[in-house]
Amino acid sequence: MAKKLNIAIAGATGFVGIELIKKLYHHPHAEIKYLFVNESVDENIYKNLPNDITNLPSLKKIDLKLINSCDVFFSSLPHAKFHKIANDISSNVVIIDLSADFRLPNIKTYEEWYNVKHQSPDLQNKSVYGLSEIFRDLIKKSNLIACPGCYPTSILLPLIPLVKNKVIDLDSVLVDSKSGYSGAGKKIYNNKQYPNLDENIAIYGVGHHRHMPEINYYLSLFAKSDLEVSFTPHLIPTFRGMLSSIYVKSKNSIDELFNILKNFYSNNQFIKVFKSEMINTDKVVNTNNVYISINRGNTKNMFVISCSIDNLLKGAAGQAIQNFNIRFGFDEKVGLDK
Repeated sequence: MAKKLNIAIAGATGFVGIELIKKLYHHPHAEIKYLFVNESVDENIYKNLPNDITNLPSLKKIDLKLINSCDVFFSSLPHAKFHKIANDISSNVVIIDLSADFRLPNIKTYEEWYNVKHQSPDLQNKSVYGLSEIFRDLIKKSNLIACPGCYPTSILLPLIPLVKNKVIDLDSVLVDSKSGYSGAGKKIYNNKQYPNLDENIAIYGVGHHRHMPEINYYLSLFAKSDLEVSFTPHLIPTFRGMLSSIYVKSKNSIDELFNILKNFYSNNQFIKVFKSEMINTDKVVNTNNVYISINRGNTKNMFVISCSIDNLLKGAAGQAIQNFNIRFGFDEKVGLDK
């Protein structure tokens, strides 16, 4: 067996960090060497892990020397944290970032939406957007992979084939997304806006959610024209899982739209495309799978495209590991097929 790659993970005790550990611990080509945290090094990491995970390295504060001794650095630090240290990481280390710090090619757009001065702007043109099925060829050659947000993943995957083929009206795309509350991170437990998480549906980020520029930029890239979608997210009373309902207008038939989607993803292991089926999240939770279904709407030329993912896996840690596999030439399902 080939030598295992040494892995460092930052943000190790967050929801996404825990998922990274679960998958990388059993990955045949990965050796977890260091676990870094933003806050307490005394937290008991095992309380959120299966019993078969043992002998992990002790939690540490960020240490650049240790990061630079590794082959791969997975950063699941909060937004606007990683860019502060990115310049000090060796160019020999493959960085897989799960924050928004390198997702947006336009630094000014990032600074406006995240209200922070980007401290590693020269690295931006070296980053590749880690939407695995779309940017696979670029990911193979990159040492800085910026993984997409969970909402953008569930929206871009169904829409990119359709905008690329110019078969939907670009001026009337409406997106209604629902996420398990883990999508808001551990801080959600301290947020008074969301009491009774298990009994509460909450609309948030209306008109200004930080994923909006990410969604619009990459759709515009494939549409080859400026495109803005109407996007509204909600938190629902379940821990994980995400379902986006996307309303589009098209003069094409449902069969034509279905075939475009099905053919586009025919050679992709994680994406399954359905026609006139009601999909939900139970088949994708705890997997890296994506379910996409197209249905006729109730008004003329209207179609409803639904997309379900696990926000913590395909929307975060799973896609990061898929990108790790792509970057190093492993089968994309390695570590993700359990």
